[in-house]
Amino acid sequence: MLPKPGIYYFPWEVSDGHVPDGSTLRTFGRLCLYDMTRSLVTLTAQHKSDQCQLLVSTKLVEPFEPRVDFLYMVLGELEHNEGGGSVVKARLLTCVEGMDLSLLEKAILEQRLYLQKRQQPLGDTSTLATPPPAPHSQ
Repeated sequence: MLPKPGIYYFPWEVSDGHVPDGSTLRTFGRLCLYDMTRSLVTLTAQHKSDQCQLLVSTKLVEPFEPRVDFLYMVLGELEHNEGGGSVVKARLLTCVEGMDLSLLEKAILEQRLYLQKRQQPLGDTSTLATPPPAPHSQ
């Protein structure tokens, strides 16, 4: 049986605990640290004035050549630790340096709106909220 494809979440949604434990997700961030001995990568992302961090386990994708300060996209499952933190167990970790983050964020918001419309009964669009404009990052 194939694993779930993964829902796009913004890094700040993952780090703030808005994603349920065990969820399959896709997210992104700049690689700022690679701990080879523990097979952990720290991704960062700027949201408004906050800098959020996300831990990613790389055990399933090693060996790989990390590039510090490059943009990465990750697909994996979220696991919450006893200490309150969370780790994404990466199935896929891809360098996507050069990707336009503002367009990616806009596409994620548009996809959410489209999926929300599909779940509405036909003719009932009065309860749809328009997505907020994509935040500017970095």
